Amino acid sequence: MELEQDSSLTLPLFLFDETLNERDLSTPDLSLSVLLDDDLLTQLCQNPASDSSIALIISDYIIEAHNPVFTDLVSDAHHAQLTLTHGPLLSAVLDTASEHTFVSPQMDMMPTFDLGDEEE
Repeated sequence: MELEQDSSLTLPLFLFDETLNERDLSTPDLSLSVLLDDDLLTQLCQNPASDSSIALIISDYIIEAHNPVFTDLVSDAHHAQLTLTHGPLLSAVLDTASEHTFVSPQMDMMPTFDLGDEEE
């Protein structure tokens, strides 16, 4: 997964329940999109030790419902966080006021940087 400043990062979200392992990854319940500003991108450039993780609370994000069952949850109160684990691997968690939890699969993540070294 490539991360670029001022681009949008979108992660699929699935209801965290007993059927999670059987779910088709191409049909998420929700998606979470967040703008990768300079501050968030800097935080995502970390690679935690193998026995730790880093939780990044995000407040400016967009939730989109892909499963009609969860359409009403988009307008309910919720909070989200991104989690980095060793790899680095990136995942997201969304908790709703109605006590539903949605998770994204862990994604291999390595930020790329444009250093302006290309010859013209």
